Amino acid sequence: MQTLIIYDEEGYILQTRSGEPKPKEPKGVPFMWVDIPEGKRIKRENGVGVDVSKTPHEVTLEDIPPTELEVLRSDVDNAVLELTTLIGMGDI
Repeated sequence: MQTLIIYDEEGYILQTRSGEPKPKEPKGVPFMWVDIPEGKRIKRENGVGVDVSKTPHEVTLEDIPPTELEVLRSDVDNAVLELTTLIGMGDI
């Protein structure tokens, strides 16, 4: 889904909008339409999320970190795998 990013001349993001009905493009303010891939989010440092040093301007993206639940599930999966391996070796 496309996201409208409205920002100032320093790259400070003023607003992001998406969805239906499609947001109205602003007049007199820099903006861009971007597709934010699954698993990514806009990286903001002190509100700045658009790299205005490049032409055309680019949004800065980063990976979405795993949630606490996802980390715990991974830990449990790893523990089960280790236990299964130990049982298969006859060590338990």
